Amino acid sequence: MRVHRGLIILVLLASGLPRLVAGAEQYWEYTFRPGDSIWKIAEQYTTSVTNWAEIQRLNGIGQGPDRRIPPGTIILIPVSMLKQQPVPAIVIAVSGAARLVRANGDEEVIETGTRVYSGDSVITTENQSLRVQFADQSELQVLASSVIVFDRLSHHKDTGMVDTRLRLNSGRVKTRVKKLAPDSRYEITTPAAVTAVRGTVFRLASSSEVSRTEVTEGTVAVSAGSAAKDVPTGFGIVAEKDRPLPEPVKLLPAPELGGNVAVDSGVLAVSWNMLDGAEAYRYRLATDENFDRVVIDSSTRDAGIEVRDLQPGRYYLLVRAVDRFGLEGLDASAVFDIQPPPAQKDNSWLIPVTVGAIILIL
Repeated sequence: MRVHRGLIILVLLASGLPRLVAGAEQYWEYTFRPGDSIWKIAEQYTTSVTNWAEIQRLNGIGQGPDRRIPPGTIILIPVSMLKQQPVPAIVIAVSGAARLVRANGDEEVIETGTRVYSGDSVITTENQSLRVQFADQSELQVLASSVIVFDRLSHHKDTGMVDTRLRLNSGRVKTRVKKLAPDSRYEITTPAAVTAVRGTVFRLASSSEVSRTEVTEGTVAVSAGSAAKDVPTGFGIVAEKDRPLPEPVKLLPAPELGGNVAVDSGVLAVSWNMLDGAEAYRYRLATDENFDRVVIDSSTRDAGIEVRDLQPGRYYLLVRAVDRFGLEGLDASAVFDIQPPPAQKDNSWLIPVTVGAIILIL
């Protein structure tokens, strides 16, 4: 089952983000399976079995002694009929003053615990990121300089069915999707392609013309136009707007990280091996293992970094190679402890005494 845009009307705000017009009906799409009937669907998914008559009328299903519906037929069900209404996602971590634009145009600064509803948009700028959790415990990390719209958020508790549809207009996200129940949908649309999953871990980056999908666990389906490709674990694909969808390519392996070779306290100096096919290396440094509190998110062509003026504490580092297609490879990770500078001895109480040509410190 999935949400259908149906009669939803979108108007553009001055910011270019969509606004949902109040009162517009929303619909679910349901694809019939062998043994299904209008009565069974109404009883299982809607507030009353008697809704079958309205669903039949809405979908133009004829009357008569034989009202069997062939498997594969798609019907529409008004969201207002469903037992479970769309539910919000919850922000479980945030770094920086990321913004939330509500479906009605109102804006607010995102905090831990902020609820994100269907039609809302999240905007991050440099050095801002956040992580949201959906009703089925799947998670989405929105990285710096991104704009993402939460088009559909719904969860049917009785069946476990979810319908999550996101629109990444620009920027980068990383998502971990729980294995989805039957009739569920998790989909991210970019200007260049659509990425759909049934339970996996992947990264997605988008600009106005190009999207890049990198799969680190499971399989995703990427479609552009009439073409679709399955992208398995350890592979990535680049989709360009209005161009044929290429075959997936193998991601570069994780580089091997060395230890911190810095002599000075407050400095992190780490190197790694150069990988064949690597054009650059992206690295992220954070103060937590989930990378919710990112200190640096950058890239380099060198096989190492040196970060100065770090406060004492534990730091987490991720490094991945970037190939000629702009696809980012598998992660190398390490943990480093930055020690405080050595304590300075206070010698102000020592008294010099001269004995002949020798100076004694008492």
